[in-house]
Amino acid sequence: MNRSDVILRPLSPADRSAYLSLYGEAFPPAERKAMTFMTEGPLSPAYDVLVIETPICPVSGMVILVRHGDLILLDYFAVSPALRGMGIGRAALPLIRDFCRERHPGLHLFLEIEVPAKDCPNPVQRVRRKAFYLSCGLTETGLRAHVYGSDMELLAYPEDAPYVTLSGYAGLLTASFPADMVPSDLDPASPDKEIPGCHEKNS
Repeated sequence: MNRSDVILRPLSPADRSAYLSLYGEAFPPAERKAMTFMTEGPLSPAYDVLVIETPICPVSGMVILVRHGDLILLDYFAVSPALRGMGIGRAALPLIRDFCRERHPGLHLFLEIEVPAKDCPNPVQRVRRKAFYLSCGLTETGLRAHVYGSDMELLAYPEDAPYVTLSGYAGLLTASFPADMVPSDLDPASPDKEIPGCHEKNS
């Protein structure tokens, strides 16, 4: 699908049912925040809840961004299962980057992916996911963290990667996530201290 066919826009009340359905289908319960936490709660100003619209479907995909300090995390990104393989996600990523540059200048966009380890339950899916993001212009930051019960790797666009740090990541999780989704041993107060379970990729 051409980039010109894809629109990134705020969630509207008319989208909510389809959006919640996709959210529930694309992400397991342990990874989902309450939608009201991101749209109505005291921390909702830190979140951008966005719809990917195409000529095929008004809710073709979903994007949720969360900000803290000088970082923006692409927290949730999914395309409707029926529309996958059509290039919608590839066309949407530059729109997400442009949205962040225009709406939140000076902030640096990054995302998390599960590390594609051989002994994980879905190695092929993880390898393909990483290859997709790298082919879309993102790069490895060299940072990993054990959160949500999984080893996660941080990716970013080359211009953003130097600004993504473990302390910044820890601060974002602590400040912007529900308390029960933040690792109990996470300590963002010490900027030189790595997050427990975090390390440089080649260390």
